Amino acid sequence: MGIQTILHPSWFQGSTADHPYFEGWYFKMSTNDTQVPVLAVIPGIARTAGEQHAFVQVITRERSWYVTYPYESFLAAKDSFHVSVGPNTFSLHGITLSLDHEDLHLKGTVSHLQCRPFPVSLVRPGIMGWYAYVPWMECFHGVVSTHHKLAGRLHLNDHAVDLTGAVGYIEKDWGRSFPSAWIWMQSNRFCSHEVSCMLSVARIPFLGRTFTGFLGFVSLEHRLITFATHTGAKIEQIESNDHQASVTIRTKGTRISFKAEPGASSRLVAPRQGAMERMITESVNGKIHLTISDGKKGTWFEQTAKSAGIELSEAQNISVG
Repeated sequence: MGIQTILHPSWFQGSTADHPYFEGWYFKMSTNDTQVPVLAVIPGIARTAGEQHAFVQVITRERSWYVTYPYESFLAAKDSFHVSVGPNTFSLHGITLSLDHEDLHLKGTVSHLQCRPFPVSLVRPGIMGWYAYVPWMECFHGVVSTHHKLAGRLHLNDHAVDLTGAVGYIEKDWGRSFPSAWIWMQSNRFCSHEVSCMLSVARIPFLGRTFTGFLGFVSLEHRLITFATHTGAKIEQIESNDHQASVTIRTKGTRISFKAEPGASSRLVAPRQGAMERMITESVNGKIHLTISDGKKGTWFEQTAKSAGIELSEAQNISVG
């Protein structure tokens, strides 16, 4: 990866990467539709020594679909965030979908308005901080838009989903494999508008050893709170299993507590050594109870978000330290 690519995590990172390799972008849409309250779409690629393909994965609160395409159908701009898989296109500004696969028929155009990109600098190229410069990391993570509004209409199996008043979120992963165990949660559907949060905690292999690493953010209307292993923040408390997770992060002067409760879950396909063969579970309709406090004000933010994306994969194997 060149420096320009590292400084633009949303761009396609895999043009010069050897196999095994995967890369995928996660577009989450939280709607006001009672039948389809949440919809997530993941375009991406997977490469191994013996096989390569492109894909689009679709997730609802009830089920998921994994649609494969020839690798040659994947196209990515060299100097911007714009990718396509077959007739489906994806960028910071919106997506166009035309999926016909067995019992999945998903079509329409979605516009992204008032996007809030995650800040990037030479010192801290995205949410991974200096770890983004380490070429042997097993998995890289990027946050593309912490929060944006949606406009447009989708048709999911003949049901029209009006996106008026809906909100969106975009992140991505790339590398060789997902971690052996992780906790991930995200929502931007709080009572207070413009609030968004994400937390990822995982077992990270590094230089022959493994450590518990984490990264995340809370985006408020006029403030972005970031925290990660590389920022000096600490995990004060963690309790997790297949059904819930509770994590408390302490930064300099601030204490942030997350309590995640998954809702109905769907089975997803995840990468292992470049091959999309690992089955995991994700709920896109869970809840996150978020509390923020400090020594001066005490608890100054406490709300519960709905339409939360939650993954608890081997979460019971994650501990502090």
